[in-house]
Amino acid sequence: MAGDDEVTMVPNPYRTALEQARNRSVDPAGDIKEALDKADRAMSSGCWVSTTADDFGAALAEHKRTLGRVRDDAIQDFDDAIAGQPERVESTAWQTRWQKMAGMR
Repeated sequence: MAGDDEVTMVPNPYRTALEQARNRSVDPAGDIKEALDKADRAMSSGCWVSTTADDFGAALAEHKRTLGRVRDDAIQDFDDAIAGQPERVESTAWQTRWQKMAGMR
């Protein structure tokens, strides 16, 4: 059994938290994409025809593009952060105290 002062290698809880946050983000991001895709398809198939509809359709398409980029960038940011973290860290590493450092505990 490790003594109180002995440094051991432990699973990285910060990496685990990043992985969990990424996993919680994927489904809502997919739901948003699906909802915007449906609305865009409906507009493209002529469900509403007028100059106001044209303006709405153009704005919808721009929002869809913007949110798609933001969604992809957010998932990529998670992936990059996860890739930058080792699977195991020393028991004294900041990753073992990150919640306390962030004021979460």
